[in-house]
Amino acid sequence: MSDAIDLEQYAAGTRSQPIPESNHYRVRLWDGDGFDEKRILSDPMPTGRQVLELFERNPADDYVLLMLTRDDGLIVVDLTETIDIRASGAERFFAFKTDRVWNWSIDGQRYAWGARRISEDLVRLIGRIPETKALFLERSDEPDEEIAPGASIDLGGRELEKLYSKPRSWKLNVQGVIITLVAPSVVVKDALAQAGFDPDAGWIAILKKVGQPKQQVALTDTIDLSTPGIEKLRLTPAEINNGEGPSGLRRQFRLLEKDEAYLAKRALIWDSIIEGGRRWLIIRSMGLPAGFNHSSVDIAIDVPATYPSAAIDMFYCAPHLRLASGASISKTESTKTIEGVSYQRWSRHLNGKTRWNPQTDSVVTHLAVIEESLLREVGDEI
Repeated sequence: MSDAIDLEQYAAGTRSQPIPESNHYRVRLWDGDGFDEKRILSDPMPTGRQVLELFERNPADDYVLLMLTRDDGLIVVDLTETIDIRASGAERFFAFKTDRVWNWSIDGQRYAWGARRISEDLVRLIGRIPETKALFLERSDEPDEEIAPGASIDLGGRELEKLYSKPRSWKLNVQGVIITLVAPSVVVKDALAQAGFDPDAGWIAILKKVGQPKQQVALTDTIDLSTPGIEKLRLTPAEINNGEGPSGLRRQFRLLEKDEAYLAKRALIWDSIIEGGRRWLIIRSMGLPAGFNHSSVDIAIDVPATYPSAAIDMFYCAPHLRLASGASISKTESTKTIEGVSYQRWSRHLNGKTRWNPQTDSVVTHLAVIEESLLREVGDEI
């Protein structure tokens, strides 16, 4: 354990001003949770021994005293050495009951320390590393290790522990495009612009977080990337009408209330039609991730008459999809004609071996199956 001592001058003024004999200095002892006990030091030029004895660090010869100066960094103070507080201003002292020091460096500057471990916040204090920079521990036989906030570093290895800092960066996947940010927050429309998407093109933006449901965000919302788990920002065209086929809004049967609310929240254009005794939910011009031979597709879902008791299974795409490379997609060979349009059947099922649960599964969960199935084909699982 270390005791950090900070000397703060009571009197106002600059270093260049003469200090009167009556001037006093406030001395506060840091107990690990902040500066706690306050004492008064009247001598503006104490020795290292005086500083230690002020806080009953006796016998002083049992301690190593370090001083963090404004100009020379962290230095070892000889107990007989005079410390000119008038010239130095408020300096920080660290006292260790030990007979040795451990050496380490930060950004090429070498320092001594009186304990085997040093905390991340003290490294920042000593090295004057702002929070806008990340700290790394240099490794020779493995990737360099980033030092997490609040962590401590073991200085007792065989080699000199070398640390360095570099500007922090945060990454966000925007529809398959990785953008790098120098700040932990970004407005959604700015993220789109950096990724090369026109924010005014009418996008629906969906934020994906690990272990959480997808969340629609407005273009004016701010994404906080310092929150763990943020993974991807997905884009869906708010409205696409290329003049081919029906434009939506036909309601020949009703879905569950939660299904229709979800489709409305995502601003999806859809029809519900009955043809040949089968009920089809058709989502129009659904945007696709990069990697297919089309950028959008109509998705047809066969909704049984006894839904939700009966399961929804598979889905159908028009036009037919292939990978952008020209490669075909497995288990999509069968077709189905709906209103004179040939749809490609995708044999995909809810969570593989998981059975349909009418209490929890719905069009909402099946759409998640569809989106995940599409993303997997282009190597971008959610």
